[in-house]
Amino acid sequence: MIIDDKTKEEKEKETKEEEKENDKIISENTKGINYGDLVIIYETGDSIKYFTLEKGKKFQNKYGVFLHDDIYGKNYGCKIFDIKERKKYISVLSFVPNIWERCLNKMTQILFNPDISLIMLLLNISQSSIIYESGTGSGCLSVNMSSLLSKGKGHLYTFEFNKERAEKLKDLFKFLKLDKKITITHRDVIQDGFELEQDSLENPSHKKCGSMFIDLPSPWLAINHAKKVLKSGAYFVSFSPCIEQINQTMKAMKENNFIELRMFECLYRTFCYARTTQVKVPIIGKRKKGEKIEFKDVDINITKNKCDMRGHTGFLLFGIYKE
Repeated sequence: MIIDDKTKEEKEKETKEEEKENDKIISENTKGINYGDLVIIYETGDSIKYFTLEKGKKFQNKYGVFLHDDIYGKNYGCKIFDIKERKKYISVLSFVPNIWERCLNKMTQILFNPDISLIMLLLNISQSSIIYESGTGSGCLSVNMSSLLSKGKGHLYTFEFNKERAEKLKDLFKFLKLDKKITITHRDVIQDGFELEQDSLENPSHKKCGSMFIDLPSPWLAINHAKKVLKSGAYFVSFSPCIEQINQTMKAMKENNFIELRMFECLYRTFCYARTTQVKVPIIGKRKKGEKIEFKDVDINITKNKCDMRGHTGFLLFGIYKE
C-alpha cells in the first residue's frame, strides 16, 4: 500500500515544475552539441557507449571511424556516418538514465531496469523526495533516482563502504552533472549507521528521509540504524539475492515497527516477431455423418525468444515505517 498525503495544490505545483524541467531538457537537446558535452553512442541494441566530445578527436569501432568534429553543432538523435565509406553510421543520443546501465563501466553487479522501475515505484519518489541509499555499487540506481529530483528540493544521500569506489562515483556524478542532486559518503552503515552531520546535509530538514533503499549482504543488521533516520510513514525497500536474507530482514523489520511488508520478484523475457505463416484450421460445427470436415486459412504470427531472461535477479522486500 502506497500512501499519498499531498494536497491538490502541492501536486499541481509539482506538475508545473516537472513541465518546466522537461521543457528545459527539450531546449538543451535541440540547441546543438558542444565540445565538452556528454554524448551516448548507439551502435546496436546490444552495444551502447559514451564519451565527452573533444575537438579533433576520433571515435573508432567495428563500423568505422567517426570524427568528434562531425558531431559538433548537431542535435541529439542525429546519425553520424563513418569518414571512409560514408555508409555505416552511429546514432548520437543525449544522456538518458534508463539506458545508462547499458553503457556503464560496471564496478559491481548492477540492478536492471525492471527492478529499478519497481524500486522507484515502491519508494514513491517525487521531485521533493529525500532519499537515503546504501550499497551504491556502480551508481546505476542512484542515477535513475536522481533524475526524478528537482534541484534545491529533492536530494539523494548514498552510502558506499568501499573508499576507492566511492571516490570514482563522486567523480562520475560530477561528470554527469548530478552532484547537486546526489551526496555520496564513504561509510559502512551497518557499523556506523545512516546519521549525517549538519555540514554534510544540503538542508537541516534532510536529517530524516521519506524513502530508503538498501542493497547489503546482511540487510537485517542495518534495520535498527535505518529507523533512526526514517520519518513516520517512510517507504523502505531492501534488495537481496537469497530468500534466507529476506527471512532475516523481514523478522528484523517486524521487530522495528515496519508494516505492510511485501516481497516482489521481477522476471522478464523478450519475444521478437519472426514471420507470419498460414495454417489450415478446421471449422467447428455440426455436420452429418460422413460429411467432410471443412478448413479455413488462418494467419499466425510466429515469434522467437530473444533469450535475455534472467531467471533470477533478486528479491525486493518492501515496508512502511511507523513510529
